[in-house]
Amino acid sequence: MTLEQFLDRFDGPERSVVVVNRTDPDPVLNMLVDTFGDDVMRVVDGRVTDGAGDGRVTDGAGDGRVTDGAGDGRVTDGAGPVDASRKVGLTAEDLTGYAGVDGDDEAVPSLDVEVLRRRDDIPFDGGTPDDIENLVLLMEDGEVVAGSTLSELGDAVLFVNSDLYTTGSRSLDDVDLPSVISGLNDATFTLRGYPESNRQKLLLITISRFIERAAWTAGDGTLRSSFQRLSRIDDEVGTRAVYERIADTGVDTHLYGVPDDLPEDLDAVIHAGEDPDFTDSWFVVYRPPEGPHPAESDPESDLVRGIEGGVGLLAVEAEPRVWRGLWTFDADRVSRVNRYIERNL
Repeated sequence: MTLEQFLDRFDGPERSVVVVNRTDPDPVLNMLVDTFGDDVMRVVDGRVTDGAGDGRVTDGAGDGRVTDGAGDGRVTDGAGPVDASRKVGLTAEDLTGYAGVDGDDEAVPSLDVEVLRRRDDIPFDGGTPDDIENLVLLMEDGEVVAGSTLSELGDAVLFVNSDLYTTGSRSLDDVDLPSVISGLNDATFTLRGYPESNRQKLLLITISRFIERAAWTAGDGTLRSSFQRLSRIDDEVGTRAVYERIADTGVDTHLYGVPDDLPEDLDAVIHAGEDPDFTDSWFVVYRPPEGPHPAESDPESDLVRGIEGGVGLLAVEAEPRVWRGLWTFDADRVSRVNRYIERNL
């Protein structure tokens, strides 16, 4: 069995990204599509109105809905109050209020950000009323599972490039995941590399650095990381610096890849090979000393959750420059991926 066949045993929920009340220009929306992949997560401009003057947000189809590809996911004028403490899932419809009309007498919807803040089960990164503008919602089966602002996604992935990581300009201390990206855990994805996409692999890089930060912060346990070509460790100054810092803390560090140029003077165990598991895989798996186990999480503690319970990323280049995979905090999945790598590579 290969890592690609092993990955086929995992499945995950389908999730969609909805952008509501967007005021940024079209290039930002295009960047979101390019980053998340329009075939996996559909990004919808939630500011389109149906011209009826009733504050409804539509997708231009004439039926008054923003469709997220996973359910009804409607954004309407929110005629009634919302009990933010209720146990059932929160829909995009629950968040929307009517804010009057703009200068062209067109209805303008707004979001009640306080509803998100009062829901402990929905991570939301916003801090001010201005965060109502350009809010990005992560949807699953028509319900909101996370919310972040465009500015937070911009700082994490939209307005950066991979050079920040390969040169070391963005250090481990600076890596964090907005709630919308954190909420993609256990969701299977397909991402494209250059030249098909300039941005989608940045999600893999960002999540990889997050897992590396968890290992570095923990200062113990085991980290297993693949590089396809081991020469990349020395070719990328930022990558070399990250793994020097991790290994220096005492983390049992294992590096995997084709032995084109082995890294020197690095306190890590090198695993070299040339079969598909070495050439076509991208994994970063952190296993705490006591083994992966469920850990408590809240909007502020994804890093703690990874440190205490373990966290892993597994992606396979199913065809040239096309990556399929998932990342997870799930203890069973982290254990299984770690065990496969330990026994077979």
